[in-house]
Amino acid sequence: YPSIRRKIVNSTNEKFDKPAVIIANHSSFLDILAVGLLSPKIIFLVSDWVYNSPIFGKGVRLAGFYPVSSGMDNGVEHLRDKVEQGFSIMVFPEGTRSEDNSIKRFHKGAFYLAEQLNLDIIPIVIHGYSEVCPKGDFILNGGHTTTAILNRISPDNPDFGNNVAERTKKISTFFKQEYRKMRLDLEDPDYFKAKL
Repeated sequence: YPSIRRKIVNSTNEKFDKPAVIIANHSSFLDILAVGLLSPKIIFLVSDWVYNSPIFGKGVRLAGFYPVSSGMDNGVEHLRDKVEQGFSIMVFPEGTRSEDNSIKRFHKGAFYLAEQLNLDIIPIVIHGYSEVCPKGDFILNGGHTTTAILNRISPDNPDFGNNVAERTKKISTFFKQEYRKMRLDLEDPDYFKAKL
């Protein structure tokens, strides 16, 4: 789309060649494309409405995406097979799209999977797609988008807790701080002018 300017910040030179659990904030259905463009070896955990959608459903099933309603416990072995094939697993830990640009509470699923599969976590902070195509809207607006790939968090990194509950809280706090920094950097006085 010609009026959308896309920027990818990859200061860690992440190549996605080692499987991981990828987490990202979620405010637009375009977030799936933003992350999907980073590597062809990513399996997404998706909601039922995406999995069963007459528009997206067939494509996501062919791509091997996994419906979260089937449960994390039930999906571990299916996803383990994908990890052994070199795929990373993408989870939006908020569980739904935000309507107001804030990051909602993180659910434990992504962190449970990372623990069960002994995988690093790669946080990806997404900015701008909430203005390009907000939740509930299907018209693409022009604008600038930024996708920032942060450092991997290894399973044995004690800075982010020692169990699933601690990791969920600490990584959520860290993620929200990084997102806040990005917003302060990118949202100057003109940022919302077109929207207003």
